[in-house]
Amino acid sequence: MNNILETKMLNAQIVELYENSDMEPIAIAEALNLEEESVKTILISSSSKFRKAYKENKNLFTDDEFILAKQRIAQLIWSDRDNVAFRAAKFIVNENLGRNSVKNIQNLNINVSLINDQMRMAKKAIQEGKDKVIEVPSEISHLAE
Repeated sequence: MNNILETKMLNAQIVELYENSDMEPIAIAEALNLEEESVKTILISSSSKFRKAYKENKNLFTDDEFILAKQRIAQLIWSDRDNVAFRAAKFIVNENLGRNSVKNIQNLNINVSLINDQMRMAKKAIQEGKDKVIEVPSEISHLAE
């Protein structure tokens, strides 16, 4: 119960900083030690000011952020938690059928801490994949034929 209250308070703090302090999502993320994408997710679901800005400027999320978010949602289908897997699957199905709208997103109970942790893990996995060196033996003669 306490975790839910903390999440709601953090979500409200993010919205308050954006709407009344005129802080940009990146500044909010840095101040609260969160990922920028997590902050934007909360704002798109909870801030009418942010949604209005989004309608005027569709580039609030970069293509890389969008791809990363889609990949992370797809990975949640295999979550050990049935409720998380169900919500991820339902979101993907509804998105492909064009059923997701801002109204639906507003009604989601978004846990910024969970989203933030998942985004950090996804970014770390992508970076580790980029940093890996694949060693190939130089004596692979059968491939040269």
